[in-house]
Amino acid sequence: MKLGSIALLVIALSGCGGDSSTEPTCTGDGCVCVDTACSCTAGTDCKAECFDSACAFACTTGAKCEGKTTDALTATCNDTSMCKGQGGDASTVTCNAMSNCDFKVGAMSTVACNAESTCKLEVDGGAIACNDASACTVKCLGDCKTTCAAGAECAVSCGAAGTAATMCSAGVFACGPC
Repeated sequence: MKLGSIALLVIALSGCGGDSSTEPTCTGDGCVCVDTACSCTAGTDCKAECFDSACAFACTTGAKCEGKTTDALTATCNDTSMCKGQGGDASTVTCNAMSNCDFKVGAMSTVACNAESTCKLEVDGGAIACNDASACTVKCLGDCKTTCAAGAECAVSCGAAGTAATMCSAGVFACGPC
C-alpha cells in the first residue's frame, strides 16, 4: 500500500511543473518569438521575457521594446527604436542609427553604440564601444573598457560609488586595469 501511494505521488508531482524549460514569451503589438529569437516591429509596448534562457531580441521600425533574461541576451536596436533590457553574463547589445538604448548586462558583455544612438548602460564587466556620433553613459560595476570614438560623447563611471574611470589613452576609459 505504501509503495503504491509513493508511486502515485511521484507521478502526480512529475506532471506538475516537472518541465523546467522556459520558452520565451512576447507580449504587445508587433512582438513575435520563434524558439529563442524574439522581434518587435513597430510595436508600442513590446516585451520579451526569456526567463533563464539565452535569447536574441531585435527591435525595428520605431518600436518601443524591452527584453529580459538572466542568461545571455543578444539585443539589436535599430532605426529610431527605444530599447531597454536586462541580460546576464556574456550578453551582446548593439544600438544602431538613432536608437535609444537602456541596458543592464552581466560580466564579459559586449556593447556597441553606433551612428547617432543614445546609450545608457550598466555593465558588470566587458567591452563597450561608443562609435560614430553616439552618446554613451556607462556605469561599470566590474572590470570593463569603454572606447569612445572622436565624434562620440562618453561619460564613464566605476563601481557603485560612481568614481571616475581611468583614461588609458585618448578615447579609452577603464574601470579596472588598462
